[in-house]
Amino acid sequence: MYQYLTFQEYFIIFFPALLLGLLHSLMPCEDKAIFCFWSFGITKKTKRSILTLILYGLGLMTANLSIAVITILISLVPLIIFPAFVSDPYAINFFGAFSSTFVAIFFLFFITRRDYLPHSTHSEQIKNLDWDKNRTPYLLGILSGFPPCIFELFIYSQCLIFSLSYGFFEAILIVFYFSLGTFIGLFPLALAKQSFEPKFKDQKRRNRIYAIMLMIIILFNIIIMVLSFLRIHIFPVHV
Repeated sequence: MYQYLTFQEYFIIFFPALLLGLLHSLMPCEDKAIFCFWSFGITKKTKRSILTLILYGLGLMTANLSIAVITILISLVPLIIFPAFVSDPYAINFFGAFSSTFVAIFFLFFITRRDYLPHSTHSEQIKNLDWDKNRTPYLLGILSGFPPCIFELFIYSQCLIFSLSYGFFEAILIVFYFSLGTFIGLFPLALAKQSFEPKFKDQKRRNRIYAIMLMIIILFNIIIMVLSFLRIHIFPVHV
């Protein structure tokens, strides 16, 4: 049986998702940073540059929401196999934290074996694309949304928990607000293009930062799993 959020809970939950999206844009992945640097140099007209950036941001949002829909579909599996699952909020928290930990460990193993560059597949081709077509920045935004970075990994795990405990609409909303925060953050990042160079050479240092953030996520999820196993109340899922 799904639970319902009050207006205060909606604000407390979704406002941090918006802030996390802003932080996601302030700590850009390689594709996003390079694109913001080039966006105002692609065309001489400011309006066209802004439109290009808007289309790219909408592409990112499309990718995020598409993965959110896939996450929600995955959440249907325990709901169908274990229909009583949603009646236990502690089990929901435990399952969400466990799945997030599993993916985080996978990413941690991945970056220790090879270079981890989320959203970086097309970084070298950005300036060589046909920018006269509106679909170019939009499609690039969609492609840049895969694979997920650490920020997106966290928000998708929250999407899974919300889908199991509150419903599909709330699960989509938390990803939407995160995507909106990222979309808004693209503009100051692009306007500040003169303050940074589109070069990201220190890959080992960046991977070290990713590893630390993943370990923090894993530790946080382990704490949630322990508290859930002990049946200690964790906000916002409650009976």
